[in-house]
Amino acid sequence: MPRRPTAPTGPSPAALRRRVAALEARVALLENGKVGPGDGRAAVPEPRSLTNRCPGCGLKLETRLGRCAACGRPVDRARRAPARRKPGR
Repeated sequence: MPRRPTAPTGPSPAALRRRVAALEARVALLENGKVGPGDGRAAVPEPRSLTNRCPGCGLKLETRLGRCAACGRPVDRARRAPARRKPGR
């Protein structure tokens, strides 16, 4: 008995192209930190900079003699907040 021709079981190539284009648009939105249309979830925010925080206690870094004023942990120069200039000088 000869075989009967069957209909394709998967989506058409045009449907796959539309789907890939929609996914690329969604990924581009998420990479830019925006929410996709109809999505109740927000994109993950960028982590805040740790340059002005103490690595020990996590509080705002105020230094005294090279140590954190809050917890006393030694702080290397790379982590210290930049020196503030007084206005007018």
